[in-house]
Amino acid sequence: QERDKLYQELVSARENLEVKTEELTRLTRLDPLTSLLNRRALTADLNKLITLIKRKYVPLCFVLIDIDFFKPINDNFGHEYGDEVLIKLAAVLKGVVRESDLVARWGGEEFIVILPKTAESEAKELALSLLETVEAHTFRLRKNRTVKLTMSCGLSQLLQGDDIEDLLKRTDKALYSAKKSGRNQLVTI
Repeated sequence: QERDKLYQELVSARENLEVKTEELTRLTRLDPLTSLLNRRALTADLNKLITLIKRKYVPLCFVLIDIDFFKPINDNFGHEYGDEVLIKLAAVLKGVVRESDLVARWGGEEFIVILPKTAESEAKELALSLLETVEAHTFRLRKNRTVKLTMSCGLSQLLQGDDIEDLLKRTDKALYSAKKSGRNQLVTI
């Protein structure tokens, strides 16, 4: 009887440990503010995806997003409002993308959307939909404050022989071009 009791305690402890391990794994993969994938988790997932694509090529596109004129939100309203904007924007982005797409907070006010099995023309449609949805959306914040946002987006498709760094560099270059040439637009490279 004593042995059965100890065995049950051991089984229970193991189950609790497995639950805690899953929770810790989940927490290490998510951005604590937006609950989107964090950069480290996305990079790990991308490495797996690129390995699969090297075996059998399928189109893959990146959309890098930067909120236009985000600094004045923090400066004028405070960082807690800036954080609220990031949380709400993350929800809008998740609402527009497909279930198979990956959305992550890339850093600061930058987000990235990974579009597997998506050709550039289809990715462009989705990215333009993101731009239009965010521009039309009124972000309602605490204390009856509202904010309108626009974003700049860079888009690039994985080419034969590319690695993640190649694709990220091109996508970042496209984003920089969108910001430099007036913001609130999509540039594809």
